[in-house]
Amino acid sequence: MLALGLGGSNHDFSACLVENGEIAVGIEEERLTRRKYAVNVNSLANQCWRYCLTTRGVRLGEVEAIVADDTLLPSCYFPFRSRTTLIRHHLAHAASAFYPSPFPEAAILVVDGAGSLFEGRGVETLTMSVGNGTEITEISKVYGTNWSTDGLRETRVYQAGDSDHSLGFMYKAVSKAIGFTLYEEGRWYLTEDGKTMGLAPYGTDRYRAEFHRWLDLLPQGRYALRLKDGGLLEFVEHALDGFEGDERFARGADLAWAAQDLLETAVLHAADWLHRETGLTRLCLAGGVALNSVANGKILRGTPFTEVYAQPAAGDNGCAVGCAYYGYHVLGEQPRPRGPKAPASAPRPQTHTYLGRSYGTEEIRAALEASGLPHRRVARPARLAAGLLPQGALIGWFTGGSEFGPRALGHRSILADPRRAEMKDILNSKVKHREGFRPFAPAVLAERAAEYFELDIESPYMLIVAPVREDKRQEVPAITHVDGTARVQTLTPEANGSFYELVARFSELTSVPVVLNTSFNDRGEPIVETPDQALAFFGPSQLDYLFLEDFVVAHSATDLDTVTEAAA
Repeated sequence: MLALGLGGSNHDFSACLVENGEIAVGIEEERLTRRKYAVNVNSLANQCWRYCLTTRGVRLGEVEAIVADDTLLPSCYFPFRSRTTLIRHHLAHAASAFYPSPFPEAAILVVDGAGSLFEGRGVETLTMSVGNGTEITEISKVYGTNWSTDGLRETRVYQAGDSDHSLGFMYKAVSKAIGFTLYEEGRWYLTEDGKTMGLAPYGTDRYRAEFHRWLDLLPQGRYALRLKDGGLLEFVEHALDGFEGDERFARGADLAWAAQDLLETAVLHAADWLHRETGLTRLCLAGGVALNSVANGKILRGTPFTEVYAQPAAGDNGCAVGCAYYGYHVLGEQPRPRGPKAPASAPRPQTHTYLGRSYGTEEIRAALEASGLPHRRVARPARLAAGLLPQGALIGWFTGGSEFGPRALGHRSILADPRRAEMKDILNSKVKHREGFRPFAPAVLAERAAEYFELDIESPYMLIVAPVREDKRQEVPAITHVDGTARVQTLTPEANGSFYELVARFSELTSVPVVLNTSFNDRGEPIVETPDQALAFFGPSQLDYLFLEDFVVAHSATDLDTVTEAAA
């Protein structure tokens, strides 16, 4: 059976195709249009669902279920509107985390800015559920109220997340006040909340009391958070007025610290109740707030949940995954066997997020010839790349299908040596052009992760922040944040293939089973999708080498000869 899922709201449009209980292909619109978060992309001309069908080689008529979440602009599914089933936004999020998880039964926590509108109650902002087999049952919910109606007539959507009792809106408002706004049109804006999370460890508790006086923790894991009409938002909007330079940075960091602390307080309150109510120790996470890997790490270390599965595309883009699985399991009435007694033919849980299409040798060769850049095919690219990293090389690494979600996880990555303390500044000045306070992340061999990080479970999607062990912090300073933590990606041969091979070879050469892994893009741009995009990035960049599958690319013939002769 084939099921097509469509996700997003007025941004983050995406599509996913589930076949026989497993994800066959998935892509975000931004990777195709090259517009971050697919903001202001004409939804009638969207490409991502066509990409999915073309990649799998099927026609729309062969798809047996089409599902979208009900916050998606109707124009996104207009061509097949009569065949499309709409489901609630938080149900799509919950399905995206539970159905591909390895758990037969689990608690589910969805937290975001705002989801679907419930008449007379408000918009969903936090939902707690239980998943069992193919059933997802909601048990408690927080509704956002008092949202903005500005621009309703023009946009035909409410201001998503702009409401009281929304942790996502609170964090977004703080990000905007600090200056981390990616896109703004009238009163509608998108922020880069990952920057706020990265800035928070530089702050102090200066504003903690002011933030917490607007938060009340309630029974059943719920909370009240008064943001508007004289609430916390008024304080946030003016906290930095009149301050410049170092003092503004310090106060901005204090705002970030307070926002992170408030978010963690409310989320851990919900998670604690969810465990007490259900008795379960396995937890699935989704919704935009589940991209807050610091809070995820706190859940793992600070609650009785011992296993956590976070949807790698936890934001609205991941709703496409949940919708496709809902179409397969619920509408298609297909079983979801899990556990040791499941038959060998049973659908497997999701073990990686490399859901884009692969590019063949001839496609890559054509792109290389068109670029005019020196290149050569090599026998063991992972070993060659691993040998260049200890020499200080900055490497673009492109292999297999692209990642679905905001993290580069070894298929569209920029790699560097984590042992060099100066590497963070080198990467920022030469390639990434990011703010200096933002950390870079480690990719580590799963079997050796516990040697370097205080982490007892695998973290394949870089969605858990864990402390770096004190005796290892000087060994890997380029990936250790100012508070002694890191956002960890664990690698296995089965899930990560040649990327695992690269890190394993680096470990053989240096005795350190960790490399620095950051996304193959510049600041404010989507991650590259195609060989042409990777080459267009590499050409004018200060990356030293680019690996396109088993081709190595250099800026000069001399550099190419040097690196390939050394590998011979």
